[in-house]
Amino acid sequence: MITLKILSKAVKHLIILVSATFPSCSHPTKIAKGEALQAFEAPKIDLGDTSRYVTLTLTVKNIKKPVFNFTDLAFNKSKGLMLMKDDGLRTDYTIVYKILSGGVVNGKQYPGVYFTDGTGKKINYKYSFAINANDDHSTSPNATTWAQMIEIVSKGHSLMNHSMFHGGTDKLKALKDAENNLWNHTHYRMTELVPPGADEGFTATGIQLGYSLISSEFGEPVPDGNNSPGNENVYWGSYIPMLAQNKNRILVSRTNLGDQWNDSELLNAKSYIDYIFKHPQIKQKLIGAAFSHGPFADNKESAKIFAQFITYIHDHPNNRDSAWITSSKELTDYLKTKSQVIVKSQNYNSENGIYKIVFDMNNIDRNVIYRNISLKLEGALISNASVEGAKEVTFNPSTGLVNIYKTDRSRVKSPLTDLLPPQIVSIKGSGYYVDIVYNKAVSQTKKEAYEISGNSVLLLNGSKKNWRLKLKDQLKPDQNFSYRMQRGDAHQESNPLQHVCSYISSKIESK
Repeated sequence: MITLKILSKAVKHLIILVSATFPSCSHPTKIAKGEALQAFEAPKIDLGDTSRYVTLTLTVKNIKKPVFNFTDLAFNKSKGLMLMKDDGLRTDYTIVYKILSGGVVNGKQYPGVYFTDGTGKKINYKYSFAINANDDHSTSPNATTWAQMIEIVSKGHSLMNHSMFHGGTDKLKALKDAENNLWNHTHYRMTELVPPGADEGFTATGIQLGYSLISSEFGEPVPDGNNSPGNENVYWGSYIPMLAQNKNRILVSRTNLGDQWNDSELLNAKSYIDYIFKHPQIKQKLIGAAFSHGPFADNKESAKIFAQFITYIHDHPNNRDSAWITSSKELTDYLKTKSQVIVKSQNYNSENGIYKIVFDMNNIDRNVIYRNISLKLEGALISNASVEGAKEVTFNPSTGLVNIYKTDRSRVKSPLTDLLPPQIVSIKGSGYYVDIVYNKAVSQTKKEAYEISGNSVLLLNGSKKNWRLKLKDQLKPDQNFSYRMQRGDAHQESNPLQHVCSYISSKIESK
């Protein structure tokens, strides 16, 4: 039986594995030397099927009136795993990607790892890579290249925003710079976030920027960016109970599988898989959330151990093709598609058994690219299926499961065109006052959102772009400025939905 412990962070949290830890990614990592970088060429993007409507035509038997329901998880799986690797190291490509999707690692050919979609179609195991999208990917032999990232996402794996440089005072800038730089090199838009450790402000800022899945630590004050009393919307157990989760956003902690990928860490990693696959809440259809910084180096030992871990998942007696090994983007895209698609029409001809369903995908979040649908037809035998407006349809005659595959990148919005909330452009102080300048006119009332380390804020005054804090004590050279958006109400004067994002521990310039 797995040893459990209780995590406490100001309030009582859920039970998690004793091996689960939430280390910061801000520490240096030990990585091996790599080979020379290849010249980079701008990507050519396959837009997929851009049709607004998807028409599913089924031939059914033994039914008076067909009824269908979308499945809780894709392919009607009963549980799943969302596995992550941090920091964008070259081993994302040379080990993890090659073992999962097929390729040669240290002279050994790996065939790829698959489950089925419930109809016999093979689906690759997916991974999610939390990257710092700075220019190390152009210059460092220890980092994945932009071209490798393009190949990785072409196979359905995900890239998650890990900030530009593992943190930063201006949280909006740290996330948007990473978004923009990755887009310029790959035309891939990140829609899931991994805060770099317990660095405060990333969760609240990420929610403001539209990130619907945030996985890592959540900076103090807990919960950073979560507005529900009692932490109902934060899953501290390193899994998402899919039947109980917040439909608007997912905030989930992560189990650390270990970074070195040796025999000792493999035991802990296997215990975590046992926990997810055997958990008493299995009826809630859990998606486990786990990560590692490694493998760090291209050596046979770490590759072998990682491959053994993946094989353990595949061959687990509580799996038996019942687990959805998904990426962060595939997971969130499925949830959004299922909740936002409109069933425009249904028509059943009882004489010839033809059942036609038309789905309208126009109102789905434009940054959703995997517009896949899994549905289950109750009480009918399906003898044939076809689809228009999507790439493919598969079906299982005996279970009534139908899977529609559709990819549409034509609506993805460039992050370069996003409307951004007001940003702080100047912080200057002298004596008992700190002056703040914004790049847009701001409205606000809450002085408690502002903090000067080792001091107290007595008053907040100002208007438009210029605001002033009055302090209890005279300003000292070593005191820092912070704005905590989860405590404040600063927003663009002309648009109340554009909230000023967290700005934590900035040096104050002398006037």
